[in-house]
Amino acid sequence: MYKPISLFIAFRYLWNVRLPIFKKIITILSVIGISISTASLIIIISMMNGSEENFKKNILSFTPHLIITNESQYIKKSDFPKKILKLNNIEKISDFIRKEVIVKSKSNITTAEIIGIDSTNYYNVNNYNIKNILHVLQPGYCNIIIGDQLAKKLNVYIGDKIKLILLSYKNIFFSKKNLNPQIFKIISIFSTHNEVDYYQILMNKEDSLNFLNYSKNYITGWRVWLKNPFFLDIFQIKKIADKFVLLDWKTQKSELFKAIKIEKYIMLFLFLLILLVAILNIFIILNIYILDKKNDVAILKTQGLSFWKTMLIFIIFGSGTTIIGNMLGTMISITLILQNNFLKFFINIFFDDIDMKIILIPSQVFLINFMLTLFSIFATFYPSWKTIQFKPAKILYNE
Repeated sequence: MYKPISLFIAFRYLWNVRLPIFKKIITILSVIGISISTASLIIIISMMNGSEENFKKNILSFTPHLIITNESQYIKKSDFPKKILKLNNIEKISDFIRKEVIVKSKSNITTAEIIGIDSTNYYNVNNYNIKNILHVLQPGYCNIIIGDQLAKKLNVYIGDKIKLILLSYKNIFFSKKNLNPQIFKIISIFSTHNEVDYYQILMNKEDSLNFLNYSKNYITGWRVWLKNPFFLDIFQIKKIADKFVLLDWKTQKSELFKAIKIEKYIMLFLFLLILLVAILNIFIILNIYILDKKNDVAILKTQGLSFWKTMLIFIIFGSGTTIIGNMLGTMISITLILQNNFLKFFINIFFDDIDMKIILIPSQVFLINFMLTLFSIFATFYPSWKTIQFKPAKILYNE
């Protein structure tokens, strides 16, 4: 006697040399279908991981995850809410100077945003890819660094001078007193391939304080960088800093945040569809096999096979195609991701000049396989339970 008997019989039902060609085709197609579904899901999730990582690097590395300020955006340093430092998700906090200005060159005029930087802003300014940026922007020289796209718009180059005009919002009427124009020299141009290239101007913090007429101990606010910006709990921070104005990255980049949420809902919907296909596939095939093998089940019962062992035969048989399909799909997807030249070539057929990262996270792969296997096992319970309801004497009466 082969032991365990339930496992042996289940494998014989699943595949053997004498199995009819039609049943072999059904089994092969079931395995291929689940393999393609699993591989597609793992590859798409890995592409989303890469997209999310790219979003964090290229967008959220320049956009503060949270800004703490007041309505006038003119606040004393000593008013900083120290309780916020107790939050676990906080990585870095620095004060900052920021203001929107009008920029005028010899050939054009536009709006921009000035950023005052010093050693406390190094976490952020390091992303501008300029060597010794703090040494280059010495205080008192009225030097600035601007984005390459802004330079193109103004038609200016390194060494040129531009005029920055600060608007006073206290008076709605324009006058020379309100405009406060000042000339600055461009000593470098940064290129980050990010939207900040179109509007940001970097200057020394002391120069920005003098230009904005800020008092020594006053700033625009504080920029907060989080360990994981996607787990920002703005309501928890509002309880701590209820007297301040809070601007989170979700508000500043609301369209991008909505796009990320839509992607996640689409992935959830896709996962549910794949899960539904797997369950229906198991349910239909298992019911067909049970009807086909009811005589065999009746004989096994008369020979003393217990109810739970009879159920176990069809549970193993039903979930076997899903487990094999999952394993095969996982191996295919991991191979394609590790050797991603084929995937990049396939992506570039539909999207020209796109450089997309593909990041494989083992825990996600395990969760996908675990959930599909678990629900496929659950899908076998009802058809398997029906087998123990068969009456051997009634089935074998005419045999």
